[in-house]
Amino acid sequence: MIMKKITISIMLVAILGVGGVGVYKNITAKASTVSKTSQFSKVKASIQSIKKSVSGSGSVQSSETQVIKSANKDTVDSVLVSKNQVVTKGQELITFKNGSDAILAPFDGIVSDVSIAAGDSINPSQQLITVFDNKNFYTTISVDETDLPNLKIGQKADIKVNAYSDKKFTGTIKDISQQGTYSNGVSNFDVIIAFDSADNVKVGMSTEATIVTESKDNVIAVPVEAVKDVKNQKYVIIPKNDGSTTLQKVEVGISNGRMVEITNGLVTGQEVEIPQVQTSNSSSSKMRGMGGFQMMQGEGTKNSNKSSDNQVNGKNSGQEN
Repeated sequence: MIMKKITISIMLVAILGVGGVGVYKNITAKASTVSKTSQFSKVKASIQSIKKSVSGSGSVQSSETQVIKSANKDTVDSVLVSKNQVVTKGQELITFKNGSDAILAPFDGIVSDVSIAAGDSINPSQQLITVFDNKNFYTTISVDETDLPNLKIGQKADIKVNAYSDKKFTGTIKDISQQGTYSNGVSNFDVIIAFDSADNVKVGMSTEATIVTESKDNVIAVPVEAVKDVKNQKYVIIPKNDGSTTLQKVEVGISNGRMVEITNGLVTGQEVEIPQVQTSNSSSSKMRGMGGFQMMQGEGTKNSNKSSDNQVNGKNSGQEN
């Protein structure tokens, strides 16, 4: 019986010891948790020019590349060009010893590959030389299916070639894929944009293309994070002179992802608040945008839950237009 009591006591000590370690770790983890407090910054509604666009990255590709193959069995007499050489349409490239027609350049371009040498015996359909068009280039971007209705063939695009960051290129949509690629619940479609001109551009260079689908000048706008959805309506937070705030219903127009047009509900110069989160785990604070009004309503830093609910329901919506 004494031995049993000793055994049980040892087990209890062991369990309590493990439990103590767990509690200690939990307390330590809580102590190291970053604290977050509500913060608000004020911005004024201002006159802006807003462009809504679709963009994507790709690379420079040649509009035409031709791999030239032999028509007959023969022996190469001479190869008159070398790799990376510029050629013109109709220029003689390869000749043969046994009567086969000489190989001519099919168009102006550059020789990208030479697969044979003088004296080589060749067979029908053997690859001989490759030429690509070095004047007509295009780039392909992948576009989300939701943006596709805003695009059409002939639409203009701005193209940035990363090798020439200080130079602007333009292009035109030449083709929109009729078949998308489905991945992770979203379908994307290839859009081919032809360069209008491509001085010093080389095949393979990386690109970024932007297609403006809608633009408006001289409109009232605020940062997108200032506008919130509440019960399928759009609202902004308006600060009052006494330090309190009210929700103001607004109507919105186009957005470029950074600024959003306000078509009704605000005037130029009117202040709105942007709810943010401040991380205070160091001497410096990091601010970022918040979504919704939950923090404001839940913490009561600006208004009580009852007051916010009444304003959302239209009982105290402030300066609603």
